[in-house]
Parts: sequence; structure tokens; C-alpha cells
Amino acid sequence: MDIEEKLRGALNVPAPPPTTTLDTVLRRGRRRVFAQRVGAALGVVAVVAGIGFGAATLNQAAPQPRQADRPDAGPATVEHALTWPRVNTPPQTPYGTYSPASTAPPPPGRAIISMPRCNIGQRKWAMKVPVGGVKPTDEFVQKWIGTVRAQLPEMRVSDLSPRLDKAPALDYSVDLTDAGGTGSVRLSLGRFAGTPLEYADDNLWTSGDCAPPYRTTLPDGTIVQLHSVRAAEPFQTLLQVMEVFRPDGLMLQLDLANYGSADLRPAAQEGYWERTGAGRATMPLTDEQFSRLGPAIAEVA
Repeated sequence: MDIEEKLRGALNVPAPPPTTTLDTVLRRGRRRVFAQRVGAALGVVAVVAGIGFGAATLNQAAPQPRQADRPDAGPATVEHALTWPRVNTPPQTPYGTYSPASTAPPPPGRAIISMPRCNIGQRKWAMKVPVGGVKPTDEFVQKWIGTVRAQLPEMRVSDLSPRLDKAPALDYSVDLTDAGGTGSVRLSLGRFAGTPLEYADDNLWTSGDCAPPYRTTLPDGTIVQLHSVRAAEPFQTLLQVMEVFRPDGLMLQLDLANYGSADLRPAAQEGYWERTGAGRATMPLTDEQFSRLGPAIAEVA
């Protein structure tokens, strides 16, 4: 056997088993982790690309939004609760329940209100000048209208409503309009000779409330008192009274109603109005909205 054949025989044997070292394991692990990360990244890219393509496709397929598609496109109306406490005194006991008279019923389709009725109290303290007997200046009346607009930006507030020359009381009204229709608020002034608390207490039940009225006292001692809504005739009229008693003896009364100037016409009796329209089904203001006017008008006065 020559040298070449011996060499061939020596090489023709099984390879020795591989030797596994720590470096080998680490190198293999790094390569495996790198491969997994690359695969995951490619998968995420594919998913994001799919979402983007789907969203673009849906946007192109959907019609362009129109105002009619968005009934709530305007700012949302937030209704706030009145935080004034009620006067701490027992309520009145109702003597019956309101029902509209047959001579002037609500218009067809309007819900009939079920409301307890309580006695209308009489004042014990005489007014120095009756409510409606004080004539404010034209400047004051215009400031009052501006105050109503500033406090009720959500309402459309009219200019001063027409007045009758020979009206027995001096009062000043504006219409309040929103989506529910038109109501009104009326201002009249008087004077008292005692303290705000004496006259506020004396007027607790003069609006026929069953529950005690809401009341707040301002830093200067002014008392603002808000009575409950009550039903009256004709056409199931809704009325609400707020009184402002200032330390200087000036009383301001605000009367809220569910009808406006378009629901009135001069009556046969000179100086008086006659109701011809039923007005809106609800009050134009909530308790909280109405309450804003009391402190504001007290400052103007």
C-alpha cells in the first residue's frame, strides 16, 4: 500500500462529535432572538398597513357628513340645579288640585297639569309704595333688559314689550324665546319701610305656594326669594314670582309666565290686557335660570 492509499484510509472515518461551548450557545441564541424580532416587526407592519388601508377604504366609501346628519351639531345645553335652600318652615296643606276651567281650556293636545293648590296668604306689613307704584328711569329699564340678555345667553330676549298708557301698575316686560316657544318676564318695583327679612317672611305665602320658597341672602343684606310655579286661568297659564328685597327699602318683583306679548291684546276695559293666545306648554326658564335674574337685577338697582 502506497502513501496515497494510507492517507485516503485515514480520512475515511466518521467525523468527531461537535463540541458545544458557552460561546456557541450564546451565538445561536442571539441569532434566534434576532430572527424572531424581525418576524414580529414585519407582522406589525403588515397589520398596521392593513388597518390603514381598511380605514382609508371606509372613509372613501362613507358619504360626506351633512348638517342634517348631525341633529346635535350645536353646543349641548347643560341644565343646572338651583342651590338656594328653601325657607325652614313647614309647608302649607293643599286644599285641592288644579284643573283647567271649561271656559278657557288648554289647546288640543296639551297635557293637563296636576298641581296641588294652596291658600294665597295676605300680607301683614303694609308696603310704603305698592308693587308697581315706583317708576324707574328709562336708563334703568334698558340696563335691566341688558342684564336679562347677559344672564340668559341661551334665550332670545326681545326689546321692551308695548305698554298701555292707562295701566293701573307700572310694569316692564320682555319676551323670552327658545325652541319651546315664547314666554315672558315682567319687572315691577315698590318700596317697603322695614327690613328685608321682615318683608321676605311676610311674603312667604302670597304666591299660593305649597312648599316654602327658595331664598338666598346677598353680601349687602339683600334677600332674593323665589316662589314655586303655579297654574292659573286661562288656557292653563303658568306663573312664577321672584322677589328682591334690598336694604334701602326697594323691592323688585319679577313675574315669569308661559305666554308672551303676541298672546295679548288690549281689553275692552281701558288700561288692561286680554289673553288671546295659549302661550307655550312649559315655562321659558328653569328655576336655576330664573334665579340668575334676582341677584343681577339687585346690583343694577
